[in-house]
Amino acid sequence: MATKIIAVVGATGNQGSSVAATFLQEPGWQVRGITRDPSKESARALASRGADVVTADLDVPGSMEKAFRGANVIFGTTDFVQHLQDPKIIAAAQAENRPVNELATERETEQAKRLIDAAAANVDALDLFVLSTLSDAKGLSQGKIQYNLHFDSKWAAVEYLKATYPALWAKTSLLQLGIFASNWKVPYYTPRKQEDGTFKLSLPMSGDKKFPIIDPNADTGHLTKALVHVAPGTHLVGATSMISWNEWCEAWSRQTKAQCKFEKLDRKVLEEIMGPLGREIADMFQYPYMDEFGYDGSDPTVVYPWDLRVEVATTPIEQYLARQDWSSVL
Repeated sequence: MATKIIAVVGATGNQGSSVAATFLQEPGWQVRGITRDPSKESARALASRGADVVTADLDVPGSMEKAFRGANVIFGTTDFVQHLQDPKIIAAAQAENRPVNELATERETEQAKRLIDAAAANVDALDLFVLSTLSDAKGLSQGKIQYNLHFDSKWAAVEYLKATYPALWAKTSLLQLGIFASNWKVPYYTPRKQEDGTFKLSLPMSGDKKFPIIDPNADTGHLTKALVHVAPGTHLVGATSMISWNEWCEAWSRQTKAQCKFEKLDRKVLEEIMGPLGREIADMFQYPYMDEFGYDGSDPTVVYPWDLRVEVATTPIEQYLARQDWSSVL
């Protein structure tokens, strides 16, 4: 059987490293791990496990085409948070007197278009292009949501792909990862200890509304593997389960033996603390998006792992919570 090549963008990041790890274990597959810096420890470790590590940069037009050449499957992702933390983008935002998340959105969309251009240049060899994305918050909310920028930047890339490269679009499946289980490490997702010894998790959405949750480091590869085994054109929401914040607190309490309650936070609190970024996070969580339309925007085209006719190995949330070190929180 001929060996197939999967080219993985961001092969040392959360999502890409999971895809690389999964396909390194798959007979008949060669992993081509794409990274900006092949000299860093994570890239060298990937090479030592058998991956072909190559250098390419989404900020350099044309650099991805060579990295994709001859690949049968491409896994593509971009990183909004990376741009939020980029000193150059922060400096540019200050110079232009603009919110940094708006510049990060523009940068991510530019990178995604370069990624798509490079995949399109290799379309004849491709069996499948898997693009990591998020839902069309503006469209699915009928224009009610205007500031869910990290969703908008990713969906703008999907629209560009559909409009510009119909042949590539015919070979594309979309992967929309749910809320990251690892987000508990982000301050506003962290349960906070109260004076009476109990813990409180406060976010600007209902505690009863269910949403998809996923461990991106462990499960993105298994989700991508599932997409390889079904027809292109699949729009998969990556989830191990649907859970509410009340249920998350109950699960967390069972693991830590500490009492946790969820509190619906007024979005104004986040806006006052975090400025434009707080407005964006609040727009994602609260009315009229996740609370009214759901994380996937009630998109009728999406499917979940349990809808597929192939087995998808994902990490149960109880198992994920049990593996974590909660000493910094408790």
